[in-house]
Amino acid sequence: MLDASDSQQTYLNQILENSPDGIFTINNELSIKYVNPTFCRILGFQPEELIGTQITEYLGDLNILNVCMAEVESHGHCYDQETIFKRKDGSIVHISKNVQAIIDEQGNCTEILISIRDLTDLHQLNKDLAESKIELESNNKNLENIISDLRNTQQQLIESEKLASLGGLVAGIAHEINTPLGISLTSATSMHEELDLLQKKFKDHTLKKTELESFFSQANQACTILNTNLHRASDLVRSFKQVAVDQTIDEIRNIDLCEYLDEVLISIGPSFKHSNVDVISECNERINFKTHPGALYQIISNLTINSMNHAYDSESIGTIHIKAHQEKENIVIEYSDDGKGISKKILKDIFTPFFTTARGSGGSGLGLSIVYNLVTGTLKGNIKVESIEGKGTQFKIVIPINS
Repeated sequence: MLDASDSQQTYLNQILENSPDGIFTINNELSIKYVNPTFCRILGFQPEELIGTQITEYLGDLNILNVCMAEVESHGHCYDQETIFKRKDGSIVHISKNVQAIIDEQGNCTEILISIRDLTDLHQLNKDLAESKIELESNNKNLENIISDLRNTQQQLIESEKLASLGGLVAGIAHEINTPLGISLTSATSMHEELDLLQKKFKDHTLKKTELESFFSQANQACTILNTNLHRASDLVRSFKQVAVDQTIDEIRNIDLCEYLDEVLISIGPSFKHSNVDVISECNERINFKTHPGALYQIISNLTINSMNHAYDSESIGTIHIKAHQEKENIVIEYSDDGKGISKKILKDIFTPFFTTARGSGGSGLGLSIVYNLVTGTLKGNIKVESIEGKGTQFKIVIPINS
């Protein structure tokens, strides 16, 4: 049987051998006396290659050795000191080490016990996050410059009486850019906070392997989010540059709405005269009011073209109805087609700038966005849409008479 001291020593050896930290001891002449398996794995040596050699052979920074030994001599220990070790293959490993003097019964230091933790992955992750932050800040600056340029362009176009509805469009694209940009900034900030927490736990010796693994997983997800959303913002800007909007809004004047709707349909008639879709205006009452005729023209034109492009195939037979009537102080225009309808999945996005289901066939995704901006902005009204797949789509536009 082992006596009590033998049992304690055996237990201690088991702890050292199975420790996740690299552990080794040196004598007062800095010669290595003991190494555990983790220390050997970190440096890439076999135990027999290390035992008896000088620890200075593996230190990447000898100056820090003198500082550490002075602290051990003064206090008996040296905690949370970072340095670098040289591996067998010549590469370096960043480590954090804790040093403790082993004192005999006479109070003399016989050996020094050192435990180390490999910080290489943490240093690389820190570097990657720093580079991602720099790239994000650079992209953020570029996007801010682009938005500034777009706003300057907006002012110039308004002053020259061209693209008067660009204000709403620029606001829309700015919002669309800010959304992925905001997600990216939130993700980067969150990862910075997680990194600070991880470093604190590491220094407090409370960091668990599962927490580190969880952090690596979160960091990977954060990088994916950053990459996806920055690409999305970049694509939005590139799309905007490729789109030219030529729209003129005339001055406010008094119109007869029913007559004006007929004039609109006559003017856009050539666009769909070869189709099997009839466009019918159902407006029999006299509705006279002051408004922006150019805005109404653009709204009806865009709705009709949208139906022709998306609701019907080239051989489809159908009917588009445009109804108008007055309700108290409002003008109500009801536009409906009996085409394919719009799925619930994309119905919420149809007024979003650059959203289109016909990108491959030349769709710009601006038609219904312009309609929305004209109704809510220029005419101070509101627009609602309802649709059932296979049965058609209905738009209800309400415009205040005194807008």
